[in-house]
Amino acid sequence: MPYIYDYSTLTQNAYVDGVLDGSNSPRGPYKGTVGNMTIGTNRVFFPNNYWDGCLDQISYFSRVKNATEVLSDAKLTVAYSFNDTLLADGPLGINGTGINFAYTASGRISTGLNLLITVSYVKTDGLVLLGASARPYSISIWINPTVTTSGNIIHVAPTTMGISRSVPMLGFINTGNLGAQGCSPSESVSLTGPVVPTGTWTHVVITYGTSNGLRLWINGTQFSASSSAYNYTAPDVPVPVTLGASLSSAGSCSSDVITTGQYLGSLDEFQLYSRELSSTDIWNLANP
Repeated sequence: MPYIYDYSTLTQNAYVDGVLDGSNSPRGPYKGTVGNMTIGTNRVFFPNNYWDGCLDQISYFSRVKNATEVLSDAKLTVAYSFNDTLLADGPLGINGTGINFAYTASGRISTGLNLLITVSYVKTDGLVLLGASARPYSISIWINPTVTTSGNIIHVAPTTMGISRSVPMLGFINTGNLGAQGCSPSESVSLTGPVVPTGTWTHVVITYGTSNGLRLWINGTQFSASSSAYNYTAPDVPVPVTLGASLSSAGSCSSDVITTGQYLGSLDEFQLYSRELSSTDIWNLANP
């Protein structure tokens, strides 16, 4: 919920979830020379007006952020460029962990990630909104497989060893087709994509919104979609995302489009958003 003051235009802007909620102009600037920043209360009627609730990721910037930066701060949950590190590029600072991986100088943008042996993966823990039912999200990644047998590129599960719950896992069908599926004991949705070539980079995006349902985008263009309205049921607890392998035991999902298995090849520029990306957003990501 950023508050931004633009001294050049004497304008106050307030944003909610990355969207401009209110604006006021002209408004004069703060005229003090020094002062303290107080979080959780103020000096009016002190000490009887404390904030009652949770706060997180509080930042102060000595410049005006534009609308694109504000939206990214609000909705870009995780971003890894794999430039010789699993440290986060996103504003929330959610770092990754992993085993049996290596970096390659031949990434799509710069350095990329190599997964070349069985049981190699990168994992992100504690994703709150992705574990909440019927919340919009988008997942973007570049893939360059060495083989296209069954394997998980992205897997979401309610616990480290749980089966995936409607939020899809993305992987290869045995024929070499790309596929995405989500499942739970009471519902299932699957998308089948194209045959993905080996030895070349392909950009893949999965988007979800309550109006558009689940959609699969290849190289900036929509390839397939579920029904126009699909409400997934998530576990409503923070969930992990695993890149390159599924850490779950075989369950109901393994009998659908994608079976559990190891992805072999390179990955680059993984991004997770807590919003449904537009076609323009996706095209820009696929054409950096």
